[in-house]
Amino acid sequence: MTASRLFLVRHAQTASNVAQTLGAAPDDPLDPLGERQARAVAAHFAALRLPDPRVYTSPYRRAQQTAQAIAEALGVSVTPLDGVQEFQTGTWAGRPYRHLQTHLHEWQHADGTPGFPGGESLRGAAQRFQAALASVLEAPGTPIVVSHGGVLAAGLALLLKADLLEAWRAGRFTHSNAAVTELRLHQGVWRPQRLADQAHLPDELH
Repeated sequence: MTASRLFLVRHAQTASNVAQTLGAAPDDPLDPLGERQARAVAAHFAALRLPDPRVYTSPYRRAQQTAQAIAEALGVSVTPLDGVQEFQTGTWAGRPYRHLQTHLHEWQHADGTPGFPGGESLRGAAQRFQAALASVLEAPGTPIVVSHGGVLAAGLALLLKADLLEAWRAGRFTHSNAAVTELRLHQGVWRPQRLADQAHLPDELH
């Protein structure tokens, strides 16, 4: 049985998010505000009373912490999901986020493929994200997948059949910390019910 409802969540805030730098380490933890965001998004999922919720997480610490808060609120366990971790940023590690707009002409591999020099391509990261989701969607229940901003934006563009590079350049699927996307499957096509939503966060947690 294929899942017909899917939730995607960006992890809560970390110090590197505040600093706006690319390539945070896998063990980068939530900061105090991020811990509060994680509790808020967990309370939101508990209030939804989802049928048979299943919580999956990127192997990175910040996603695991966010997923654990959600799982505890739902009374379920967390399943690690390789493939939904953040981009490998190569030589761009440590650069400011804004370079993804101001230096996009440099954001390519030697063959011209869009992506991080010395790291992952845009399409490569989107495809591994989509492949990871495929295994999750084959099981019954309601999957909640906690991931990261960059790979979420790329993966969603592919999943929703948008032009990948155009969507990336426009920031069409950008998620702030602890934002939630809900997708429903309709006649074999995923459609967003809400996209990068933060309505569940109090104003002081934005």
